[in-house]
Amino acid sequence: MISKYDANTDALFLKIKKPYFYKESVELANNIMLDFSEDDVPVALEILDASKYFHVKPFSLRNFNFEMTIDVKKDTIHLEAVFMFLVHQKKENRPVDLLAVNDMNIPAMQTNYEAVSV
Repeated sequence: MISKYDANTDALFLKIKKPYFYKESVELANNIMLDFSEDDVPVALEILDASKYFHVKPFSLRNFNFEMTIDVKKDTIHLEAVFMFLVHQKKENRPVDLLAVNDMNIPAMQTNYEAVSV
């Protein structure tokens, strides 16, 4: 996945590298959107107010690691992740555990993503 942090808007974007055709977004939580492709595959994640959400300084969002699992079931979409940031030269983990209703009839599937850069 490709990650990008926009300090002007405090928005963190994660998206897959290969090209895709956007289909729809699911709001997993306030200010957190998960995008799906026309093939019903999760392809991007957007976190607004990211420094507030993760309780880190914007500088820490420029270079980080994460491991993420997205589990889509008939009725739910579950995103579970751990983001790893450098805070005062120390690695700190920030878990994310979000559950949303699958009211868009996205087929059941599970996928894993990760990025290592810190």
